Amino acid sequence: MKKWIGIFLVLLIGCAKKSLVKKDGPAPDAETVKQEDIELPLRGKEFSPLKELGIVYFDLDAADLKPEMIAVTQKNAEFLKTHPELEARLDGHCDERGTTEYNLALGQRRAGAIRAYYKGLGVAGNRMGTQSWGEEKPACAELTEECYDQNRRVETWVRTKEKPVKDKKKKVKTKKEAAP
Repeated sequence: MKKWIGIFLVLLIGCAKKSLVKKDGPAPDAETVKQEDIELPLRGKEFSPLKELGIVYFDLDAADLKPEMIAVTQKNAEFLKTHPELEARLDGHCDERGTTEYNLALGQRRAGAIRAYYKGLGVAGNRMGTQSWGEEKPACAELTEECYDQNRRVETWVRTKEKPVKDKKKKVKTKKEAAP
């Protein structure tokens, strides 16, 4: 009987669940995320288009930057770099061909590609956020190739940075601090 109790205890202790998460420090394989890599949250003040920021157009079913759009993206990135008080929202759009889900994903890839390009040109990543409208906000409603070309785009909208909210509580001075 003692032998069976001993075997039972060994099995019970040996099979106890072990924690899969280390409690001390980060996981050894975890990459450190830089503050500048975190995408800008889009909530808060409204974004607006600026005439100084050009629209970047894409080929059908593509999120790669077209060679003829490089100058537009460089000009946009330069504008954002010289205006550090601005935050940008990159809106990805598609033409109406394809499913809603596909177009939302493609619009997001397009916006992400432009964010990565701007970042590579020196715009801080934490000043830019991305979103996809898919086919929901066409620039042109006609069912022509010329119109489809206008709808496959990323628009850069901006807002001024929100100032951090300061704590309005006044600090109460201690007797030592109040004494001259």
